[in-house]
Amino acid sequence: MARFSKPAIRRMTILLFVMAAFSLTLFSCSTYCAQSQQTYIDMSDVRLLQLEEPEDTDTAVVIHTTLGDITAVLYPEEAPNYVAQFVRLAEEGYYDNTYVFQVEKGVYFSAGSPGNDGVVNATQAASPEENVEIETSADLWPFRGALCVPLTGHDQSFWNNLFGSAADYCGTRFLVCDTIEFDEATIADIQAVDESARAISDAFVERGGVPNYAQQMTIFGQAYGDESFETIDKITSVAVKAAAEETEYTAPQEDILIETIEVTTWGEIAE
Repeated sequence: MARFSKPAIRRMTILLFVMAAFSLTLFSCSTYCAQSQQTYIDMSDVRLLQLEEPEDTDTAVVIHTTLGDITAVLYPEEAPNYVAQFVRLAEEGYYDNTYVFQVEKGVYFSAGSPGNDGVVNATQAASPEENVEIETSADLWPFRGALCVPLTGHDQSFWNNLFGSAADYCGTRFLVCDTIEFDEATIADIQAVDESARAISDAFVERGGVPNYAQQMTIFGQAYGDESFETIDKITSVAVKAAAEETEYTAPQEDILIETIEVTTWGEIAE
């Protein structure tokens, strides 16, 4: 089973990723996303949905954890297949009493695993739920509070890879972004990108996030509200175990559980 990629957070590695992601592949009107099947992004058409106030009818979830709640709006128009699966599994109770199994201190946490080691068995790994084709959108970015889905696998077909039509897949476990450290040098590098992408680079600087992940995985939701971000900060600041030998996951020293995920609408939450 493919494991989640772990972003390097040391300064030089961050700069390499940021400079590559922003300056070379993502933030130019003539660039392509760094995916196996490359997708052209016209930055003039980008609409930053995560910066907009949600509508009352928007699908929303409340992720109840043992360290607090995270309220998020989902994006079924941008990630229809994954949102449909996530909502179905949440309503069926799949995520009840699942684990936060990976914490990258201050940067992100990964959750939704039946066990605290983050491993799924062979039967689960082969299931349709663990092999949903990734859905990327130029309107969604890994800002602080973004709900993302790391890759679980890649189409190994020789011909599909040769002709650039191979798909990447994601599964049931998801990742919630906190933020890398945006020091002065990193901010300067991000803001030195093509002017057409300035709204996105400014949003990363203002809101935080993990720019390394831009256009690399499905983003299907965005957290809103002070309580949500307080909970995210709590989870990403806990003490962690040494990295597991097989997976390299750094799990919390004390178990953190998703108690349940409540599916609702933004209007019902806002009442």
